[in-house]
Amino acid sequence: MSGVLTGKTALVTGSSAGLGEGIALRLAEDGAQVCLHGRNMERLAAARDRVAAATGGTVHAVAGDLSTNEGAQAVGKDVLAAMGGIDILVNNAGGESAGNGTSEWLDVSPEEWVATYNSNVASMVRMIRLAVPGMRERGWGRLIQLSSQSVDTPMPTIPDYQSAKAAIRALTRSLAKALAGTGITANSVSPGLTHSTNTDEWIRWMLSQQGWDGNAAEFDAKSDELMGHNFVGRVGQPADIAHAVAFLADPRAGMVNAIDILVDGGH
Repeated sequence: MSGVLTGKTALVTGSSAGLGEGIALRLAEDGAQVCLHGRNMERLAAARDRVAAATGGTVHAVAGDLSTNEGAQAVGKDVLAAMGGIDILVNNAGGESAGNGTSEWLDVSPEEWVATYNSNVASMVRMIRLAVPGMRERGWGRLIQLSSQSVDTPMPTIPDYQSAKAAIRALTRSLAKALAGTGITANSVSPGLTHSTNTDEWIRWMLSQQGWDGNAAEFDAKSDELMGHNFVGRVGQPADIAHAVAFLADPRAGMVNAIDILVDGGH
């Protein structure tokens, strides 16, 4: 443990597995008191126990749905009861396209656009509104949103998802301006293709189409061979994204504000 975040509290939304859990683990390793969030308490409790066992730190878990005002308020109340405040908010919770994951542009209905925006953007806004007042009072805070590399190289499919991720970058920069001089910074991180529960399921399917026999020991190497189309030559790991988040959360990064860090191996 580096201890750079000792005395700080951190909420990582969408952290019952994969990328979010990896971020929570890293912040706990750096000394923060961490609260994990998800919608399934059983999965969430298991992730909490893994992070606590790995770091020996104080780790909490709060379940709730951030897609409604009432759900977000309940989560915020439980988090404040557990930790007393939120110094670092990592907005990772979100969702995929509300339509089919391979939906062509004109196949995604306006209603699906709204649903995707709500789960990916409005959910973050709800948590920001809950966290900022306390940060203002303390004169310090870190607001870190997870966007996506797809903003820079959008595909012709899942336009609702990619547009929502673009909105996250815009809201973050606007937020940084709105909070100028308060001691609170707002930044975003945009992962490229990174191992996670959903991503790995998709990669396994892609590999099976090419005759892969399902040997788990070969999965990472096969994934890199098939999907590692970047200058580094591999698919990202949750730790890669967690390092970027930890940098932005560090008190020594106070001059880093209103930026997006692209973590995609140069894709």
